[in-house]
Amino acid sequence: MKEERQLVFTGIIFIAMAYGISRFSYGLLLPYFNGPLHMTNQISGIISSVSYLTYSLGIITVFTLFKNIQPRHDLLISSVLSLIGLTLLMVSMNYMVFGVGIIILGYAAGIATAPYGSIIKEKITYGYQDRSNSWINTGIGLGLIIIGLIVFFFQEYWRYSYLVFILLSLFITLINYTKLPFIEMSHLNYQLDVRHLFYGRKLVLSTLLLGIGTSAYWTYFQSYIFQADFNELTSLFWVTLGIGGLLGGFAGQALEMFGIMRIHVFTGLMLALANVLLIITTNGIVIVASTVLFGMIYVFSMGVYAFWSARIYVKYPSMGIIVTFISLAAGQFIGTFFSGFILEVSGFKGLFIIYSLLSLVTIFFRPFAEELEEL
Repeated sequence: MKEERQLVFTGIIFIAMAYGISRFSYGLLLPYFNGPLHMTNQISGIISSVSYLTYSLGIITVFTLFKNIQPRHDLLISSVLSLIGLTLLMVSMNYMVFGVGIIILGYAAGIATAPYGSIIKEKITYGYQDRSNSWINTGIGLGLIIIGLIVFFFQEYWRYSYLVFILLSLFITLINYTKLPFIEMSHLNYQLDVRHLFYGRKLVLSTLLLGIGTSAYWTYFQSYIFQADFNELTSLFWVTLGIGGLLGGFAGQALEMFGIMRIHVFTGLMLALANVLLIITTNGIVIVASTVLFGMIYVFSMGVYAFWSARIYVKYPSMGIIVTFISLAAGQFIGTFFSGFILEVSGFKGLFIIYSLLSLVTIFFRPFAEELEEL
């Protein structure tokens, strides 16, 4: 059991790097480097949206070109790419170089999406696997807490923030290199069958809408609160966002207690509420409530959709991962691509109201009755 806990902890800090530090620091630091790098809202939205495409490409790569590679080696490749991407962000003098770094980080995160699931399935006792995956996803929250605290200290000196991110990522890479186990490759089921691609069509539509509905929050949350009267404290709201992400680790237990249907509806309602709470007032307490709620429910959602897809794609688990995360990334691509233009036309309030409604629509795409027999 000690080795299993150690494996989960290793996964948490890796996801903190691959997602929290590498991917989501972009939205946190956006107000600081927008001016120096001459980035408009449209440019920032396009760069972020393209990173979702490379994220999808990274997921596909694991199950095609890298399918004969040990999962621990997939994760090390992801780590090296993350270090390269973060370095480009730190040294960039224009948005073109910065954009290349963001795109590389998207690809690195895509590669990191599936391997831990394979390791957990091989090394964690059956019955604790869903919980373990849920807790590994809380690495997103831990990463947000880390970057929030670092940016709080460095403020507009964003290059120093990225230097610290690089050093932390290097440390996490070394831990993973020494702690991650080898697994029996013959146990991996990386079989794909395109005929089953849209077997979980409600899952596809639901995750697509989830991706759209959450994309504005990730990209423009910091830009919105930056204009409020909180001065140097704005980055600390990302700490509360991360705390919410840590609470999302209880998704596995919640699914066992209340069932996927109730939790699915609950996540859709709460994501919509988090978007609305953000813009109804500039009161700090309300914004904190919004961030904690969004962080928690986003990680909860990852658990819900992973649980759902695993029950649909029983014969082709790799297909379930591809469909789920690429649908999510596609939604984030669409949502982020248009968010910059919507922001220019409707302002922050119009943007977050529109995206809260899109989050709400996810509750209408729930598992079929025959799927529930297995849930």
